[in-house]
Amino acid sequence: MDRSLGLLEVSGMVAAIACIDTMVKAAFVEITRIEQIGSGIIVIMIQGDLANVQYALERGSEKADNHGQLLGLRVIARPYEGLDILIAPQEKVIKVGEN
Repeated sequence: MDRSLGLLEVSGMVAAIACIDTMVKAAFVEITRIEQIGSGIIVIMIQGDLANVQYALERGSEKADNHGQLLGLRVIARPYEGLDILIAPQEKVIKVGEN
């Protein structure tokens, strides 16, 4: 994996959406996964070159911190190839009309 990985952990879906909006507008990053891990905690995973990931996380964490929703953040430069299975983009299938 030649791209860096950024993780932003926030409390609440509204905070997560606001952070995502801020991050993708601030830097050239890709949202690779959004994971709700329980109790309203949401982890947003982004990828891109190191400088863009760092800048996006700074902006996203400021947005979350302004509303008291920031729980944690981490940048991993050039993560181990084996992590691909954990951070692969989610595939969602939406079925309409099924009960």
